[in-house]
Amino acid sequence: MDNKENKKLKERLYKDRPLSGISLNEFERPTNDYNTNLRRFCISLGLISPGESRIAIVYILDILLKCRKRNPEGLDSYEIIKNLYKKKVKIVYANILRDLRKLMAVGLVEKRNSLYRIKENMKLDEIISDFIKPYIIDRMLNKIEEYARSIDKVN
Repeated sequence: MDNKENKKLKERLYKDRPLSGISLNEFERPTNDYNTNLRRFCISLGLISPGESRIAIVYILDILLKCRKRNPEGLDSYEIIKNLYKKKVKIVYANILRDLRKLMAVGLVEKRNSLYRIKENMKLDEIISDFIKPYIIDRMLNKIEEYARSIDKVN
């Protein structure tokens, strides 16, 4: 293959892949129901879709939130699955790991020494204001503004 053919092949193989992504949804004000608020919190951050029936990630987040004081070091994945089975939530181990990765990608959960816990055992509103908002949302908005400026330069 000559250089031109190689360049065209690379252009066809190239795909736009995001570095990270977050989907935000807004609901009405929180209610007095803990489970509804936790589910809406997860939907608001794009961890699950509205109307999704498989919401094990909500239960996993609940387990990690409740173990913050009892076990500040965190839980391993097998302890999480045992707690899920106590709640009668049947889930495949691979899906638990996938949900934990989602929670880590958003910045709510961290893994230290094979144990999962809420990031630095902080409160959720602190995590949102100290980590998610400045490092994920603001960074993404800055990139979107850069795209807008580069588009406006052409027009």
